[in-house]
Formats: sequence, structure tokens, C-alpha cells
Amino acid sequence: MIILFQHPYFIFLRFVLLSALMGSVRRPSWKPYWRYLALNVVVSAATVLVVLLIWGSAHKPPPALATPTIDIVAQIASSVPTATTTVTPSPTPVTYVVKPDDTLFGIAIELGVPLDVLMEANGITNPNSLDVGQVLIVPEVEGGPAATGTPAHDASEATETLTPDVEAPKVIIRGVDGAGILESEAVQILNSGGVAAMESWTLDDVEGHVYIFPDFTLHSGAISVHTAAGTDTVIDLYWGLNMAVWTPGKIITLRDSSGIIQSTFQIPEN
Repeated sequence: MIILFQHPYFIFLRFVLLSALMGSVRRPSWKPYWRYLALNVVVSAATVLVVLLIWGSAHKPPPALATPTIDIVAQIASSVPTATTTVTPSPTPVTYVVKPDDTLFGIAIELGVPLDVLMEANGITNPNSLDVGQVLIVPEVEGGPAATGTPAHDASEATETLTPDVEAPKVIIRGVDGAGILESEAVQILNSGGVAAMESWTLDDVEGHVYIFPDFTLHSGAISVHTAAGTDTVIDLYWGLNMAVWTPGKIITLRDSSGIIQSTFQIPEN
């Protein structure tokens, strides 16, 4: 407020108004002084209002500039990378090349793959039909060695112990080849269940001819029990007789080590 009273506009206006008013005073008395004081107050107030109006117009604040808005959502969306679909490569199949003296049953044991699964994967209907150099596709078996293509163990050392959670064996007599002919006579045994420890199992014809299985483990698949002599393998067992015993019409009985009948088969008549 002190600054306003010292402003040039205020001093000039005050001087003009007072000069005009005082010019009408003709004689000294105390009344003109009171009037002078009152006029002084009025003039001061008017001068202040005029100065304030002039000051306000001279110092009018500039118009506010528009603040640009930022689309935060759009910026975040543009910074997120676009998801791309990743194609999982197909696994390379595990294969096995047939070697001399290989048998399909022996290969199945070596690779830890059930014989029927191995045959189905390669479209094989005759397990005895293999060619040296033939490439077999080894199917992947959950928890088995086929997933890595590494044999679980050597076939000659294959032994397993049954546990209550393991599937029970299902061993049956599938048929007889070359019945009545010693050189070709053989009983075909098939296991479609779990592993069977066949030591002390028997084949008999109820006429006194009894074949006793050696310490032998039959996995899922088939074996042949030949009447003639020979060297046992994982798929061929030899009785060692010098005459044929499985003549047409006979009934063959397969019993386990406890003497319980597991399968019977009657040889067809010619």
C-alpha cells in the first residue's frame, strides 16, 4: 500500500483534485480544513482504485498454455513385444540296425521294448522274418531305455523279479510246428502278460513225456520249445530227445512250478 501512495499516478491525481477543490476557498476558517481532510480521504481512495485498475491491466497474467497429455496406456502397449508361436521340433526317431544272428525277441529284450510293440511299430507280422541290415524303428516306451536308444542290459543277463504291482504273466500254448517230425517239431509258447520266471515249469502229454523248463525268464513275446537237441537261446529251447512226441490228436498241458495248469492245447488231426 505504501508503494501505491508513492506511485506517480497517485501523486498527480491527488494534486489535481486538491488544487481544484481548494481554489474555491475564499477565507480561512476551521471548516475548510475539515472539508480538506475529507476530500483528501476521498481523493486518496479514488486514486488507489484507479492505480489498481491500471496496475491490474498492465500485469495481466499470460494465458495458460495447454499441457499436452501423454497416453500412458498406449506407450506401455507399444513397448510390450508381440508374442510369437514357437514350433516344437519333432524328436528324431530311435532306430536299430539288425546284425547277423539277431532275433526280434532278442532285440526286444535288449532294447527293453515289448515284442508286440516293436512288431507293431515296424509293421512286422512274422517275428522270425528279419534281414541283416534292416533298420527297425524303436518305439518310445515310458520309463524304458528306448527313449534314449540305449540298451537296458545284455540279453544274456536279463532277469526280473515280480512284485505285487507288476502285471501277472499270461503264458499259453499257441500251437505246434512240424508235429510228428523230430527235426522240425516245436511247441510255440506265447506270453502276453508280465514277465514270467519259468524255471521248473513243465510241458507234458499225460503219457509220461515231460519237458522241464530250465532257469529261464520269458518276457512279453513268443518262444519255441524244440523236441530235438540243440543249444538254448532267448527264443529257442531244446528238449534233446531222439524221437518226436507231439503227434496229431495229443493234448499238451503247460503247468507252472507249482503244478497249476496254465494252458492246454490239442494238436489238430491230419
